[in-house]
Amino acid sequence: MNRKRMLCLLVLIAAVLLVGCGGRKQEEENSYTVYYINSTGTRLLERSYVPGAQTFEEMMDELWEQLLEPPVSYQSVVPTEVTFNGYERGIDALRMDFSKEYYDMSNTQEVLLRAAVVKTFSQVPGVAKVMITVEGEQLVDLEGEPVPAMDANSFIDTKEGGINSYQYATLELYFANEEGDRLVKEMRNLHYSSNMVLERVVVEQLIKGPEKKGLSALFSGDVRIQNLYIQDGVCTITFNAAANQQSAESTVKPEAALYAIVNSVCATCDDITGVRFEIEENEDGKFRGEVDLTQVFAMNRDYIETKSMQNEEETSEE
Repeated sequence: MNRKRMLCLLVLIAAVLLVGCGGRKQEEENSYTVYYINSTGTRLLERSYVPGAQTFEEMMDELWEQLLEPPVSYQSVVPTEVTFNGYERGIDALRMDFSKEYYDMSNTQEVLLRAAVVKTFSQVPGVAKVMITVEGEQLVDLEGEPVPAMDANSFIDTKEGGINSYQYATLELYFANEEGDRLVKEMRNLHYSSNMVLERVVVEQLIKGPEKKGLSALFSGDVRIQNLYIQDGVCTITFNAAANQQSAESTVKPEAALYAIVNSVCATCDDITGVRFEIEENEDGKFRGEVDLTQVFAMNRDYIETKSMQNEEETSEE
């Protein structure tokens, strides 16, 4: 084979590879995650799917068909006796209505269906949250309280083991203000797997960072919880070494960061009276070189910004 033919062949191969890679990349970008349950009905399973729909209505129909027709070894989260009555599209929210048989499901069935529906349809462009209604009335929980519109972040799972049920919690989280020396409260509602302890859920939400504007994240980088256990009302949290690192742009004071965690855990978790911290590879026993960690930290409201406390008092009076 002469040099000219060899060059043409190489160009052709490169073009084929480029088209193939481009196609796979575009497929990944257009891919949705559809949720099913395992054979025992104890946990959600994920499956990637690339819809062919062109309009919002076609997308809704196609994704609903996928929920009803699970692949081999998967099961649909929708019981045969539960009927989907239809949907109503709002500005950024989607209302999905079900038949009265929805309330005949067990707690496990209901929360897994709720999670699958919200996680699947909140991926549709223009849908920020999903509200579930039953025969036109807003869904209520076991206590008779209305269940608000939800997004994918409303459900916190564990990837290991099964989900016996989701529990609903209102978290009282604290993040640093812009100056980094005071704390501001941020309330967050979510459902979490019954396999997880609430204390861990609180800390993981703090690691994710604030949702409100004007608040500062407590951590930067790849911070993880290595261990968490509770004894005699004290929650001991072990972080990896990244927790001791702080970006040059961060203004959060070390004590403010610690008390954000302490106040959040103690305020949200009824049985916790104190928090201990351990950090891997921490030779001096201090947090970011300043705060001694050889102590149990109790809730300290002195760090809470005055405006935040005033708003809390006004809300309680109402």
